[in-house]
Formats: sequence, C-alpha cells, structure tokens
Amino acid sequence: MGKIIAFAQQKGGAGKTTLLTQLAVGWTRAGRSVALIDLDPQGSLQRWTATRGEGDLSCIASSDWKASSDMRSAARSHDLVLVDCPGNADILLRATIRDSDVVLAPCQPSAMDVWALPPVIEMAGKERTPIHVVLNRVPPRGGAVEALAAQIGAPVLSTRLGNRVAFSTSFLSGKTAQEVQPRSRAAEEVAALLAELDGVIADV
Repeated sequence: MGKIIAFAQQKGGAGKTTLLTQLAVGWTRAGRSVALIDLDPQGSLQRWTATRGEGDLSCIASSDWKASSDMRSAARSHDLVLVDCPGNADILLRATIRDSDVVLAPCQPSAMDVWALPPVIEMAGKERTPIHVVLNRVPPRGGAVEALAAQIGAPVLSTRLGNRVAFSTSFLSGKTAQEVQPRSRAAEEVAALLAELDGVIADV
C-alpha cells in the first residue's frame, strides 16, 4: 500500500495546492508513482492537472462519500497519494485526515496563517495522524519568522520555501519550478524539502 499524504490548511492563499504540485512532480521525477486527489471545491488541482495535459500525472476529483474509497484505491496502485483537502474544518476534512498517513500543513510566516493552524493540528491529534508544518512563501528577510514559527503547536520542517516567482509562474502553466527553472533557488528548495519528507514518510 502506498502512503497517503493530506495537504490541509484552513486559511486560503497559504500555497496548499502549489506545494502539493511541486512535490508531486518532484517525486514523479524521482521514479515514484503518484496519484492526485482533489477534495477542494475550488478545484485548483484539477485545473492545474488539465493545464499540464496528458502525461505523468492524473487527478481524481472526489468528495464526501467517495473520498475514502478513492484514497484507498489509489494507495493500492501508487507509491504516494497526495490529497488536496477542503479548506474548512468539516466532516470531510476530519475523515481525510483519519485515512491519511501524514498531514502536511503549509503556513506563511504571518499571524493569520499561524492562527488558522490550530483546528487542523487538533484534528490530526485526535485522529492520531502525524502532522508537519511547511513554512511557505518565506520572505528573504523577516525577523518575525522565527517568533511566529515558535508559536506553531506542531513539528515544523526545517526546509522552507521562499516567496519566489518561479512557484507561481510555473503553476500557471501546469509545470513546477524544477521543470521550468531547474537551476533556480526555488528548485533547490523543493529538492531539499523532498529529501526531508522522504525521511518523514519512511517513519509513518
């Protein structure tokens, strides 16, 4: 069975779908089979996959009663299943976290992002699903970053993604930073995050 990774964050604009796509392509390029499941009503992951076109990744649009069976089915035929969760902390999000092996929660270094994390962290705790926070869109200079990170009540990964144009521009074309700017700082950060997450996944 493959590992199921839920990408969850209540606050919009935290970069949840962008983070997921960067990692999905990175793992695919490393030889892993990856399935994508979109549970977010906004459907951004579906649109990204459609823009990317036929090829290495496909996306299952799922919801409510189908979600759990779709996730388990995908895990039987893939190494990794990446799930774009709905934003609201509702019944579907709780069930998704329960069925997942690990939760990744992107968080920008802002008070509003940090304040939006507790419901997801508490949910993961109640379901006994490990959760890790990824600091995303981190500015090149920001004295408040460390202070905000210290307020997060969950493990924070050491690798951080900067606020880089390569992430947003590649997303619009159905690509990733590693594909469009392979020697960029953005691509290096994704590679480092993939390496760190490989260790996390191996432990769950």
